[in-house]
Amino acid sequence: MPDAIRKRLALSLAFALALLLAAAPIPRTARAQAATVSELDPGGVGVSAYGGWAAWTHAGASTGEYSLIVRSPDGSVFPAPVPPSNGPFDVELGPGTTGAEAVFQRCSEPSRDLGCDIYELALTAPSATQQELAIPGGGSKFMPAVWKQRLAFLRTNPGGGERRPDELYVETIGSGPPRALALPVSRGTRHSQGGFWPSGLTGAITALTISSSHVAYVTSNVVGSFGETTLWYQPIGGRPELIDQETSGAGNVCPPAFLSPVVSGGWLYAYLHACDPSANPHFDRLTRYRGGQVQRAKYTFIRFGDDELTSVVPDGSGVDWDDEGVRRLSSVPWQRIKPPVPETFCTRSDPFC
Repeated sequence: MPDAIRKRLALSLAFALALLLAAAPIPRTARAQAATVSELDPGGVGVSAYGGWAAWTHAGASTGEYSLIVRSPDGSVFPAPVPPSNGPFDVELGPGTTGAEAVFQRCSEPSRDLGCDIYELALTAPSATQQELAIPGGGSKFMPAVWKQRLAFLRTNPGGGERRPDELYVETIGSGPPRALALPVSRGTRHSQGGFWPSGLTGAITALTISSSHVAYVTSNVVGSFGETTLWYQPIGGRPELIDQETSGAGNVCPPAFLSPVVSGGWLYAYLHACDPSANPHFDRLTRYRGGQVQRAKYTFIRFGDDELTSVVPDGSGVDWDDEGVRRLSSVPWQRIKPPVPETFCTRSDPFC
């Protein structure tokens, strides 16, 4: 056989072998190494993360008490050096003056957010203990979020009823009284095609976070069998910006909600628990927003659309969440999507009509 033909045959065989190798399935071990899920606490709920740290509430089934659990950047999981509570801690992590810090609430009536005070714990100081924050003005203070010396929190509004049950405040810790932030309210509509939606609604604030210059929060309104959950992004001292909104009706398998907003790396993260009437888990999405860009995590965090879920938060390149216990996904890919169009019961494009 001539050398030229022999060389062409060798090249053809090598090319075919390369194609076969490229088309071969990736072994399961290689796929598992790319992203793994670990269970951090089968009894955990309400997880928050910052700077390699994570914290959540552990519900004691036998004692009826709640413990605050911490995971350090080296992966160690241990109880925080704080007494147990008679209700969930509603913990939020952020940067303190000397490193990562946790803020949380303790309430005399946790189910109604009454008699609540706010505490802080420095996570990077081994001998640190919880310290109550002295906040001027009295009232029940709950759902805290911290960013260095800035603290955001809610205070019950005794005369607000269901229309405006919460007030949102921001304060510089230890520097005078907190400042109330202006909240969005509904204009209302009686359009024949848009149905009826009352005016003057702010609704309950169901989630809250703070960054160096903004707060992000979620409001929830229910009128009859219809409801809406709305994600807002607001400069401290400025006007709220509508980011996303989902409406719901009697057919939903659970109340839809945007969960656990987080500002990290210039992105605003939030998880939509859609509670679709078909119970399809793929209608849920962990979304991040920045300017005109919107991206969705390429992972399904729940098995069924009506799973009980309270938090899904970024943790470095991974994600922590609390579906039947606190779990961690080591890394998650993202895909760009079209900006979601906020749903509305009204005939015009306005979040509250």
